[in-house]
Amino acid sequence: MAAPEHHGLCRWGLQKMTLIGEHVATQVMATDSPLVLKYGVELGLRTWLGFLERLGWAAGQVDKVICHQVGSGHQSSILKTLGIAPEKDFTTYPYLGNIGTVSLPLTAALAEERAFLRAGDRVGFLGIGSGLNCMMLGLEW
Repeated sequence: MAAPEHHGLCRWGLQKMTLIGEHVATQVMATDSPLVLKYGVELGLRTWLGFLERLGWAAGQVDKVICHQVGSGHQSSILKTLGIAPEKDFTTYPYLGNIGTVSLPLTAALAEERAFLRAGDRVGFLGIGSGLNCMMLGLEW
């Protein structure tokens, strides 16, 4: 699902500058974190409900989740809103930080390596990104 009406909440681009008579470009990024959190969690809830319906799963049947990990505040907010117990989530943010688009696959690989994911687990991969875009994938491990 997407909420493109919020596309301006996180922007990246190049800005032209003149430095000692030379024209150069520098990267700029601006994010309204409180609003990305607010609208991202709203979008996450809508996506979660559609995800469960599409897979025919009840929320209680999801054994584990791997979340896109922007920060601890975002992560705890989405887990609380979706009604997912924190112990069902494998977290790498405290020691890897925000690792962007590789967050889901890298966190899943570490969860597998550390035996967090077990055969038969129903696992939800939850991704919410700026733009706002949300994708969820369910796997029976």
